[in-house]
Amino acid sequence: MSLIGIDYGGRRIGVAVSDSGILASPHSVIANDGDVIARLETLGRELGAEMFVVGVPRRARSTDGEAKFRRFAEELGQKTCKPVVLWDETLSTVEAEQRLREIGRTASDDIDMYAAAIIMQSYLDDQTRRSL
Repeated sequence: MSLIGIDYGGRRIGVAVSDSGILASPHSVIANDGDVIARLETLGRELGAEMFVVGVPRRARSTDGEAKFRRFAEELGQKTCKPVVLWDETLSTVEAEQRLREIGRTASDDIDMYAAAIIMQSYLDDQTRRSL
């Protein structure tokens, strides 16, 4: 089963994938413009995605903040006809920056896909714990 993780941002969207349901890998960064849902739908089809996991920052848990993420998730679900899960992304970008520094890389525009992989891995780890 292929899953796609998304770090949703105002300018860029980080994308991660998991083919195994065990390990998430950074995939790409997509500009957040008018065609983003169509591009994610195409990517999902190409990768055989069964589900999308969209990161939601804890600070967006307010009614107005969370509404933006819910609208995005609803549009993505309608376009792809696939389930979309909203998942806590708290500190995913900070963790991605730290991991990149540890391997000698500096943060760049690619940071979003690494943050998406952290979000996805958190979701996968939680699903594994629940199944034990």
